[in-house]
Amino acid sequence: MLHRLSLGDDASMRRRILLVRHCQSQANAEGRIEGKGDSPLSDGGRKQAEAVAAFIAAQGLGDATIIASSQARAIATAAAIATACGWIASHDHRIREGELGWMEDLSYTDVARHMAERQVRELDADLHGGESLAVVAERVWEALSEAMAAGDGNLVLVSHGYAIQALLRRLDPNVAIPRFIGNGDVVEMWIEDGALAEAPKHFPLGA
Repeated sequence: MLHRLSLGDDASMRRRILLVRHCQSQANAEGRIEGKGDSPLSDGGRKQAEAVAAFIAAQGLGDATIIASSQARAIATAAAIATACGWIASHDHRIREGELGWMEDLSYTDVARHMAERQVRELDADLHGGESLAVVAERVWEALSEAMAAGDGNLVLVSHGYAIQALLRRLDPNVAIPRFIGNGDVVEMWIEDGALAEAPKHFPLGA
């Protein structure tokens, strides 16, 4: 199970951001990669949403702001969290998943095979011809920056694996980033003066 997040040092001088990957979608359950696709949560995903919602509710975040991407799997995950925490979720299309070009809807097995054949270790536009990590990172950062400017307090963004990794790379290309952010996982980060104040912490849902 997930453990309680750290409160951090000098929290009053920083912004605490929780990045949540949406829970299992129907496409995930069927073993298909999904970028711009919009399948709903699976039965398992709805159970995951209850678990991550309980975890976040236990963190004592107060009157936090929660924003979901415009895709159904993120909206449903955020709704469960908002209900558990007494918040009202909003949506921002800029934190949606990256478009994955010709790889959209391929099986995970086929994706892994194509990556191995081309000897690449991560998805990017050079491989799939869709949105690059850099392009996705800029729109996600734009949304996050506006949310931080709109008010004080903690922020929870319910987004997607490719989008979260893109944002982390933009903030610090040298930071150690989880190679895999699973459904319902939480990444905690602290932002100060537009940059990471410390290395992000990864909290897998099943840990």
